[in-house]
Amino acid sequence: MTTWFILLGGLIVWTAHFFGLYALAEIAPAPWRVVVLTLACLVADLWLLHYVRHLPRDDAFSVWRRSVATGGALLSLLAVTWQALPALT
Repeated sequence: MTTWFILLGGLIVWTAHFFGLYALAEIAPAPWRVVVLTLACLVADLWLLHYVRHLPRDDAFSVWRRSVATGGALLSLLAVTWQALPALT
C-alpha cells in the first residue's frame, strides 16, 4: 500500500484540490476558503517531495518509484497552482 501511495500521492492531492474547488464554488464560494484549500494542497505536495527525496535508492525499482513519485508531485504542484489562479482573480 505504501508503494501505491508514493506513486500516486501527487495525483491524489491534485484530484482532491480539483474536486475541492468545485465543491467550494458550488456550496460556499469564498476566496479565503480557496486560498486555504490551495495552501493545504501545496503543503501536501511539498511534504510528499520531501518524503520521496529521503527514500532509499537500493535497486532499480526504488529509483524508478522515486522518479515517478517526484514527477507526479511536481506535476501536482503546477496543476494546483494553475487551477487556483482563476478562482483567486
